[in-house]
Amino acid sequence: MDFKRDVIGLPQSKSMSAILKEKGCLSTTVVLIAVLLALYHIYTSFAGCPPAILHRGIHLFVILIIVFLHSSVRNRNRGYLALNIFLSFLALSTLIYIASDYDEMLFRYNEAEVPDLAFSAITLGLTLEACRRVVGVPMAILVCFFLLYTWLGNYVPGDFGHAGFSWREILDQQFLSYNGVFTTPLGVMSTFIIIFLIFAGFLMKSGAVQAFMEIAIKLMGRTSGGPAKAAVVASALMGSVSGSAAANVMVTGSISIPLMKRLGYPPSFAGAVEASVSSGGQFMPPIMGASAFIIASVLGIPYIKVCLHALIPALLWFFCFFITLHFEAKKRAMQPIDREDIPSARRVLTHLYLFIPLAALVYLLTQGYSPMYAGVMTVFLLVVLIYFRRETRMNFSAIISALEYGIMGALPVTAACAGAGIIVGCVMQSGVGYYLSAALVKMSGGHLYLLLPLVIAASLLLGMGMVTVGAYIIVSILVSPALIDMGVSPIAAHLFPFYFAILSAITPPVAVASYAAAGIAGASPWETGVLGIRLAIPALFIPFVFITQPSLLFLGSPLTILVTIGTSVAGVFCLASVTVGYLIRTLHPLERMGLAIAAIAFFFPVGIPNLVGAGILALVTLLQRRM
Repeated sequence: MDFKRDVIGLPQSKSMSAILKEKGCLSTTVVLIAVLLALYHIYTSFAGCPPAILHRGIHLFVILIIVFLHSSVRNRNRGYLALNIFLSFLALSTLIYIASDYDEMLFRYNEAEVPDLAFSAITLGLTLEACRRVVGVPMAILVCFFLLYTWLGNYVPGDFGHAGFSWREILDQQFLSYNGVFTTPLGVMSTFIIIFLIFAGFLMKSGAVQAFMEIAIKLMGRTSGGPAKAAVVASALMGSVSGSAAANVMVTGSISIPLMKRLGYPPSFAGAVEASVSSGGQFMPPIMGASAFIIASVLGIPYIKVCLHALIPALLWFFCFFITLHFEAKKRAMQPIDREDIPSARRVLTHLYLFIPLAALVYLLTQGYSPMYAGVMTVFLLVVLIYFRRETRMNFSAIISALEYGIMGALPVTAACAGAGIIVGCVMQSGVGYYLSAALVKMSGGHLYLLLPLVIAASLLLGMGMVTVGAYIIVSILVSPALIDMGVSPIAAHLFPFYFAILSAITPPVAVASYAAAGIAGASPWETGVLGIRLAIPALFIPFVFITQPSLLFLGSPLTILVTIGTSVAGVFCLASVTVGYLIRTLHPLERMGLAIAAIAFFFPVGIPNLVGAGILALVTLLQRRM
């Protein structure tokens, strides 16, 4: 298979002019706008950004223009094209208005003039339409709900009712303050996240992603269930960068799913494996699907510190799937990958230099450089490194394609951030965040273990059909305060709902990662989603551990941290064995029950229960070996 041609998608022999000519006028316009926006962000990462509202406005409204014009690239209907040109004109007009008056706009907060209100209404309308098109109908409905709630709060009974706000007050809040469309999510998107999406574009278009997959296949190919385990490793490498579980599925799943099916895995199981591990990539440092930047901004802590806190839970997520798939492969007697399909050690070693940019990123961040600077330096370092080998070397057209890919990947993330910004503005204006937090605490009766299932339900519900960043923002502003009120550490209070918002990508009925994987595997989306949840059962307990034992987030003494990591690994191991029903051989029902008790014992804080769990695990292992 010519992976480079498949991944890049643009034949390397064609000139840029020939490619643009083939694309047509509208497609060429979209490509040029995307490339100019990418170059703008690269430049501002070096030279510094203009005033915040102008910078965020440039990013948002240019993205909106691309969203609308790109829609007509896929749908050539003339009436639809005319509508999209009109919407693009409105977006451009709003950007011009901001650019001409950005230094005075914020001073008119609470005293909005008629043009301010008009362009605010246009901004809300365009954002809603963009959310509907590239994020999904659920996101658009959620934004509309919060706008209506802010307007009609005086009709809402009980504790959630409020005085209500006029549309003039709502439009003023949303457009002329940093507690609206232009709030933190859009700010982080337009400064930090966009650079790493451009980085992902270069990884994709250079063929570096295929190199990661080859490394994973070389490491795991000859073990039982080799392609499934390779998917785990590749998703850990790629999922952190992509920013989207569905995008990760499409990239790594196009290789791993056919391999799994060829070795005898049922299509729905192959799809479930890829969907589950691809979703977990969003929790994996150093980039965490770009959400780490939002968490750092909200909590006011260094970005690298967020990565450190999330590291062990992320590794546990992948260990969970790795050991579950190992037991499944042993139980099903799955064969390893054929030797001829495994790349040579020499070939794999030639790919290792592609890890240098990720290492450089971590180094720059630990040395105190800003994420913007670290991100853009990582992009440049990758561009330099890929010229060392002919198969990853990029010509001018491939570079243009990489820049375009990065911006196109930013469309759903930007729309989600802007939509989430509207929700943040509504929450701030109506005060519903405080009331929801109080209501959740009241419903739980002040008991943390009763509150956590409510937070999980909210996270899965609010995260349905959304990209990772948008899901996290909405969930965190609504439910994290309740956890903090119950004494949970702030970082754990944000990582807990983030973890389950990620899981919404594989949870029916709106499981975007499962749908993408099912499409590649030729399987039922519902069956794929259900199997994905079954595979994820051991991973569901990890957030409960770091809520009750913050040492799993590197909070506490070194000894406590080490013991907690050890007991958590043992608990996940036991639970994976219980889920599959296999250890060294098929588990007897009593053995399965014993390992379930051991798993729960291991998840308790350091003490006697851990010793009980160790004893049960040792006993079951001995019985399995002797029979």
